[in-house]
Amino acid sequence: MENGNGETKKTVQQLAIDLGVLQNEVKQVAFVNEKLDTAIDRLTDISGSIKSMLAVHEEKISKQEEIDKAIFNLIESRRVEFDNNYKELHARINKIHQELTDEIEMSEKRLMCEIKTLNVNLDGRIGVFEKYRWIIIGAAIVVGLSMPSILDILKIVQ
Repeated sequence: MENGNGETKKTVQQLAIDLGVLQNEVKQVAFVNEKLDTAIDRLTDISGSIKSMLAVHEEKISKQEEIDKAIFNLIESRRVEFDNNYKELHARINKIHQELTDEIEMSEKRLMCEIKTLNVNLDGRIGVFEKYRWIIIGAAIVVGLSMPSILDILKIVQ
């Protein structure tokens, strides 16, 4: 149906061009769809990998939590053991301190008794020495005072 001015030809040509453009666009959409399908497949694979990695990490985290609990329990038991050892050591130190204090007091009492005994003995000895000293001093005074008379007697006797 030609109207005489060549519009039909142009319309057919226009339709052919439009059809070619549409075919190219359909090919491009199909290509994009293939790329999207590939991307979706890859994302699905990556999602599965991430799930398995998360499962492994979850397991590692749970094992680490168990290890942390074991370490905490060990630390707590060591702390209790240290506290007990500290208390025992403190008690032993106090006991030894008390024993040494008692022993020092006993030694001091024994030494004081020995000193008193020596003091009594020395007082007795010194008393004897003082007695003899005074006797000797008295004898010396008597001799000293009687010396002029003895010398007079000796002069007479000669």
